[in-house]
Amino acid sequence: MATRQQRKQAVTELRRQQVLDAALAVFSRKGYGEATIADIAREGGMAVGTIYNYYAGKRQVLAAVLASRVLSQPFLRLLEGSAAADDRQFLRSLVEDRVNLFRGNGGQLLFLLNEICRDQELRRQWAREVVGPGLRRVEQYVGARVASGAFRPLDAGIAARAMAGIGIGFALLALIEGEDGPCREAPAADLAAQLAEIVLAGVRADRGGPPGGPGAL
Repeated sequence: MATRQQRKQAVTELRRQQVLDAALAVFSRKGYGEATIADIAREGGMAVGTIYNYYAGKRQVLAAVLASRVLSQPFLRLLEGSAAADDRQFLRSLVEDRVNLFRGNGGQLLFLLNEICRDQELRRQWAREVVGPGLRRVEQYVGARVASGAFRPLDAGIAARAMAGIGIGFALLALIEGEDGPCREAPAADLAAQLAEIVLAGVRADRGGPPGGPGAL
């Protein structure tokens, strides 16, 4: 049986989610610049003061909307379990999660990311609170694999961003190409398996290292 504190926490999380769902609807319909906290309150059927109980203002609401989509609980659990996971399975699961994210929310995500890029303070907050923690977890994964000898010597920071860039860039291209792209009907699991293989094995048929030895780029 849930304790009083657990019930209170559940109510808090439910109310936060109601605020974020209402904000996403309002931002998508009116745009970030035209939307107001009052608009969000009306959309969610709540008082304006309720929103301010959780967020300092509209900027914080927008950041939280994106964070709730990008740093979902399943995605965070994947990152937390990376140390014990098989490399191929881990990367497949990671890429599949991101592909599904963009397939289901791509238009909204692009719109909100564009709004964030217009606001320098919001962009810094996004980088600090969302992008940074995710990249640091991937860096830890790469660093651990390098230390164990499973990966060749790499700069963990650069490798983490390259891996993230492949997944995010692939999802964005698929979204932009839409029905005209080669990925339109491919299951997310199949796309993820191919991308994971490219990351881990490269594209050279002979699997040989680049000129200059194993440390060359």
